[in-house]
Amino acid sequence: MSFLWPFALAGLLTLPIILILHLLRSRRDRLAIPSLLFWRGLQQEKEGGSPRKIPLSLMLFLQLLVAIVLTCGLARPTLSFLLGLPEQTIFVLDTTTSMAATDVSGGDQTRFDIARQTIQDYIESMAASDQVAVVSLDPRPEILLTGNGEQKAAALSELDNWVPGATGANLTAALSLAGGLVDPDRENRIVILTDGNLDSDSAPLPAVTAPVEWQFIPEAAPPGNQALFDVSARPLPNGRQRIFARVINYDDAPVARTLRLLVDGQVSQEEAVDIDAQADAVQLWTVPASAESVAVEIAETDALPLDNRAELLLLDTTRRRILLVSNTPETLSRALEVQPGVDLAVAAPDALAGFDLADFDLVVLDSVPAELTAWPSGNVWVINPPVNQPLLPVETYALNLRPDPDTASALLDGVDLSGVYFGRVAQMAVPEWASIDLMAATTEVETPSPLIFHGTVGSTRVVVWTFDLADSNLPARLALPLLTANTLTTMLAPAPPPAVPVGEPVTLPRNFSVEIPDGRRLFPSADQNIAESNFTHTQEPGLYRIYDSSDTLVAGFAVHAGSAPESNLLQRPDRAALEQKLNVIPVPPPDPDVNYQEFWPWLVSVGLVVIMIEGWLAWRR
Repeated sequence: MSFLWPFALAGLLTLPIILILHLLRSRRDRLAIPSLLFWRGLQQEKEGGSPRKIPLSLMLFLQLLVAIVLTCGLARPTLSFLLGLPEQTIFVLDTTTSMAATDVSGGDQTRFDIARQTIQDYIESMAASDQVAVVSLDPRPEILLTGNGEQKAAALSELDNWVPGATGANLTAALSLAGGLVDPDRENRIVILTDGNLDSDSAPLPAVTAPVEWQFIPEAAPPGNQALFDVSARPLPNGRQRIFARVINYDDAPVARTLRLLVDGQVSQEEAVDIDAQADAVQLWTVPASAESVAVEIAETDALPLDNRAELLLLDTTRRRILLVSNTPETLSRALEVQPGVDLAVAAPDALAGFDLADFDLVVLDSVPAELTAWPSGNVWVINPPVNQPLLPVETYALNLRPDPDTASALLDGVDLSGVYFGRVAQMAVPEWASIDLMAATTEVETPSPLIFHGTVGSTRVVVWTFDLADSNLPARLALPLLTANTLTTMLAPAPPPAVPVGEPVTLPRNFSVEIPDGRRLFPSADQNIAESNFTHTQEPGLYRIYDSSDTLVAGFAVHAGSAPESNLLQRPDRAALEQKLNVIPVPPPDPDVNYQEFWPWLVSVGLVVIMIEGWLAWRR
């Protein structure tokens, strides 16, 4: 206990004053007697008078109590309490594929479930002033969650959305990100929840400013595992597909396994294989040309089921068949032939009737033939549309126009049009179904003239270049092959790799949707343009089907879980070695706050009550 105004304790000097006053005011009781005659001779000489005694009374006690209570109240006594510092726990959560192993106690939970339960238990026990943060431990660490004790409900609901699915772990980047979240005004700690399937020979770990706690899941030695690798398909000349698969035994003992081939969801073949310890086995199959998808799986179960199955989508998306219809195809054919994966066919306009346009992924029309009165299904690229063509009504031609870079859309990304001019441009109203990608500079013409636009008419995707390439300096510029590549990206289905590791992003155009293995369809945001973007929702193994804007399956890819860093569950660095690599430089916590609780109002109130009691007693006398 302490006093905020200790000088007020001088009021205790009133105590002896009160005692002296009572001593001086003390008196004998007076009695009426008839005579003092009989008292004569009783008077004796006193020698050295006896000390006077303080007369004890209730009034004296009350007055002393009032003085003490009021003096202490004026001194403002307080009780001080040290407040504990708010805490912040930063979890570094391993989200790699190996965390899906089911070798924890009970067998019905994964390593990731145990780690997630640890975070959930902490969130539920948080005080209102505490904070929590979660950083993912994978190749590209990111902050998964931040919040305080007042946001428990939102944090707990967010936990249910996390699934393990990544190949490799960047512990250095994860610790750097966690270190940046350390709050110097709190007691911080970093908890690493991992199965220990880390590369201990990676780059040096960064210095962290908070204590680091390792929690390995499970604590016991991990089991062996078998995984599928390099599952791929190769087309044969007769149209059939050759399926290749390799299975690796990450165990210190030989195993016997059954490899099962499924074609379009139905079991086709099964093969028994014997695999030595830390060795592999290879299997080949041939499937019919009509097969749309295949899956290879290990029939027996083990600690990591995710890498026991690998699927393939048998769609030929690596080649783009393009038909160029032009009387002077040299310039365009050169720009198209340098594009990867293009199978180009060239035809004169009068020979167009001899081709089945459905056999091509893209039809390029250098001037639309007069006999073409309806848009063919698929993708059509029109260059230099003519007058008197009903599909694109051209009004007249403008001469010597230059592009306006401020009107360029994402189709012009990376294309430098400085110094480019167009000698002849078809002037026309932009159709209602089209979006403008590039306009001519308004200073060149009285009315704005579109140079490039695109859109969808029924089942046809159309891109229109309104200028004549032969009457422009664009063919002499690097801009032509770049603009051609961007146009093909807009028009054609993407050609992703047949298979990617779990968690690996895939570059896709934004005008396509993706159906993930659980059946959900992911669409691009409405405010996104047609530029390419990274599709990052690849945490789940299986088939990913890509659909165009008309809901047609145009491509796909598979996500495989088998990988050396994740499937080999036996590799686990020594905890002491990991802790030795850590450079922990803890920041001293700030001084704790002190809570002062005053109770002088209670003392003053007691003093006033005592004064009232004393006054009442004095009045009664």
